[in-house]
Amino acid sequence: MLFGLACEGVTDQITLENILCGYFENSDLDEAITELQPLFDETDQKQGEGGWSILMKYLASARFRDDVLNTEFIILQIDSDIADKLGVNNKDTNGRDLPPETIVSHIKTKLIESINNGASQFYETHAPKIIFAICVHSLECWLVAHHAKHSAIHDCFDVLKTIIDQNVVRVAKKHKNYNKLSEPFLIRKNIDASAEKDASFHIFIQSLATIEAQVFKLTQE
Repeated sequence: MLFGLACEGVTDQITLENILCGYFENSDLDEAITELQPLFDETDQKQGEGGWSILMKYLASARFRDDVLNTEFIILQIDSDIADKLGVNNKDTNGRDLPPETIVSHIKTKLIESINNGASQFYETHAPKIIFAICVHSLECWLVAHHAKHSAIHDCFDVLKTIIDQNVVRVAKKHKNYNKLSEPFLIRKNIDASAEKDASFHIFIQSLATIEAQVFKLTQE
């Protein structure tokens, strides 16, 4: 298994799947991508239990550690709108938004803590295989970066509703809808352009760049 996806939900998973196929410019890459958390059945479109709290429990579990060992790379996705529930501040003492880079760093630390709570130093041992996709403040903001002329970090689900022609694709939290919304990311230039507008998306794309040569080699074998 090349990529495993551990996310808050299935809409995040399908968006990341399209990003991976587009970034590595390999339309067949989806066959090497597996939904690990929540588990998703492509046949009957049923999903297992999702959400940020279930994701955090998964990271500390033996199932996560087995998944890491059986996967070349595992991508961990979470939205920063739940930062306060992790004990992380999104704003400074004056109530102003912290830089996305700071928020991503702080949440990454919390995810690593959860991983190591399951097994001491597990993250440090397997860090090259673990890729973080931390969205400030939601994955919808990455979609806004493509579909709008501007970027946004607040209320991005509602922003999407105002800029998407709902007669073409309805903005709804469903796998098929997000597959359509993220379809433009199957093209690499759309990813690069959107990452230039959204800082947290840029951080994720930079992390993919670090494994690009490895992925190319593995897909050629």
